[in-house]
Amino acid sequence: MIGLVVGMTGCGSTSKSDGAHRDGGSGGASMNVPDDGGGNPGSGGEAGGGGAVTEDGGTAVTSTCDAFGRYGKATKVFTLPSGAGIYYPDVQKSFPDVDWKNIDRLYVPAGKYEEFNLGNLPVRDAAHPLVITNSGGQVQVGPNPGANYIWSMAGGAHWILTGRYDADSATGDVAFPGHRCGAYAGSRGKYGFLSDDGFDTTGADLHMGIAVGSATDFAIEYTEVMRSGFAGIRLLNARKAGDPAFDMANVEIHDNYIHDTAAEGTYFGWTGDPPANLLPGLRVYNNRIVRTGNEALQIQDLGDGTEIYDNVIAFAALHFRDNGLGKYQDNNAQVQTRQGTIALHDNVFLGGAGTVLSFWSQPEDGDGARHVTFTHNYFGAAKSLMAYLGGDAAAGSDFHFVDNFFTGMTFSYDELDPAVKDPGVVFQLGGYDAPVDFTSNHWDGKNALVSGIKGGDGTVGMVTATSNVDGTITPLEFAASGYPDGTPIQKLELWGTQATLSPGMPAITYQPGDLVMFDAEMYQCTTANTGKEPSSHPESWKHLPTPADDFRVKSASVYKSLGVH
Repeated sequence: MIGLVVGMTGCGSTSKSDGAHRDGGSGGASMNVPDDGGGNPGSGGEAGGGGAVTEDGGTAVTSTCDAFGRYGKATKVFTLPSGAGIYYPDVQKSFPDVDWKNIDRLYVPAGKYEEFNLGNLPVRDAAHPLVITNSGGQVQVGPNPGANYIWSMAGGAHWILTGRYDADSATGDVAFPGHRCGAYAGSRGKYGFLSDDGFDTTGADLHMGIAVGSATDFAIEYTEVMRSGFAGIRLLNARKAGDPAFDMANVEIHDNYIHDTAAEGTYFGWTGDPPANLLPGLRVYNNRIVRTGNEALQIQDLGDGTEIYDNVIAFAALHFRDNGLGKYQDNNAQVQTRQGTIALHDNVFLGGAGTVLSFWSQPEDGDGARHVTFTHNYFGAAKSLMAYLGGDAAAGSDFHFVDNFFTGMTFSYDELDPAVKDPGVVFQLGGYDAPVDFTSNHWDGKNALVSGIKGGDGTVGMVTATSNVDGTITPLEFAASGYPDGTPIQKLELWGTQATLSPGMPAITYQPGDLVMFDAEMYQCTTANTGKEPSSHPESWKHLPTPADDFRVKSASVYKSLGVH
């Protein structure tokens, strides 16, 4: 179960920037940094430099350790009180004696909390952000069955939520380093911050693993989010008609492990009616977003300076038979742009049902032109359409697909709805009045690149294709995904009882060899069955090892620059 080879599809059951972050500064001493010599913030541990080499099937995957001292020294700190939950919706009011303009660290004591609510976070500056980190071990939030939420943060600017272990900067804990030094394999449960909702849907509101609102210029890193009742990470500055704009600007979401969610992996921005605040300067990089019920990457209201890169976004839309949001919510990635220069590059997108990429150009009144580029990404394993470009775009905007790979287009979406037909193309486009160009891309299979163009070169309407190649694509190989060797990506889905999105809503019957996720664990069907929960029916299901989720691309691969590092 090591070294997933990507480039295959199949049916299931019946029915670059360098990633540099802003550094912290140091302040005046008023409280001491905790240091018990046992791996708590301020304690020692492994060296900050060097490298780590992981061997897999004779092919090395090399990772270097980030140097310690990322956020400078911490001299002025404050530790929150511990209890059943962290509930400070106005943290500045709750602790008026804290120097919120100057403290270096806000520590959250290790423990298991029912809820996490930090509101009215302070407005800081880029040179001296507030670093919020775990102290003395892991902070786990949830499950909290029946509650309206489990994790909410609000307010402020220039703050960083981090579970990163850094002895020099006194962040995190040595026993919970996450994927530090490339230790991706088996990193589940080993991050400084863990959100685990237990797939709870009994509350009045949908649960987000981590939700942030009314904030700007912040970062979230080295967190693990799993078993969310809805989305993994939710970002939104809400806006109603008549409200002034409050953009959620310059946000960085990186080095997170988001997996096994009931709905989206990420849900950024607003999908309802205008108006909505923009997310200019958004940077999403070096994340693993895997095994999600709906889209793994859902990002809206993108503005100028957005950059999405070095992510692995895989095994999405696993609830394609029975997702509660209805049809057309079964893509791998949903990307909506509004204005400015936006780049998506060096990502791996694997597995989708309706489409792999659902892209939208949807400006609101007053928005400017859009200049969007997809460069050097790997798209694979489509049940139906590989990519759809929707919305509208007037003259002045432009869209570019350069040096991307599109593979694994074996139509099988008719297993959900027999009336659906093979689209016959890699891309479907809406009515754009702005240029769309495809240059030096590679795809395989019988489908045309776009309707109206034969082969890799030509022009139709506003679409121009140049030097694109339809031919064999080398499979992509991961270091240690934990997915069964030789098994098509599309074999995996979330276990269910009824195909509510199929005509007649038939019961789902699983066949020997089918793979499902149930409660964040993987099972393989051994005997045909209907309605038998995998965890309680070992006579029908084999419990497979927990996926390692080391989604680094092997160093010898032609795709070695893609995905997480």
